[in-house]
Amino acid sequence: MNSRLLQTLLALSLLLNTFVLVGFVYRSWIEPPFGMYPPPPPRGGPGQPGQPGGPRFNPVEMVVRDLGLDGEQRQRMKDLFDRYANERRERLQEIQRVREQTGVELGRTPMDMSRVDGLIDQVSRLRAEQQKETLRTLLELQPSLRPDQRERLQDLLVDRVAPPPPPPRPPAGGPPRPPQ
Repeated sequence: MNSRLLQTLLALSLLLNTFVLVGFVYRSWIEPPFGMYPPPPPRGGPGQPGQPGGPRFNPVEMVVRDLGLDGEQRQRMKDLFDRYANERRERLQEIQRVREQTGVELGRTPMDMSRVDGLIDQVSRLRAEQQKETLRTLLELQPSLRPDQRERLQDLLVDRVAPPPPPPRPPAGGPPRPPQ
């Protein structure tokens, strides 16, 4: 082989290797592999319900959205929704006041643990009352629902109020791993 042909082959090899390295760098460092990161959030401006920066739905509103109530059903239940929202707002404000009192008590020296215990119990009681009120409100929806919506409500209540227990964990040693 003459030296000119050898130099041409070496130049082509160098060019091919350069393209492979550039592709590797681009794929691994510049553009992440497909499916590596979650898709971007859905478009919609802040301030819209359910979007970042927008109002958050309360538990009853979330169930109502999942049930797919029509306009007439929503209108019939408007008083129930308004009453629930007002009671929830008042109870959450009361919880916030008690939490602030707890913060004040925790900042005192020496800390009165019996007072802190009482405030924690009060917050727990208020949260339990809120959960019971949510459940009562959801049950008050039933007479205004269609049969398919009632079934869906029952499923939602089971899933959200009393979810099934997690699957049992394998014993400490566990079963042997299958061959791969």
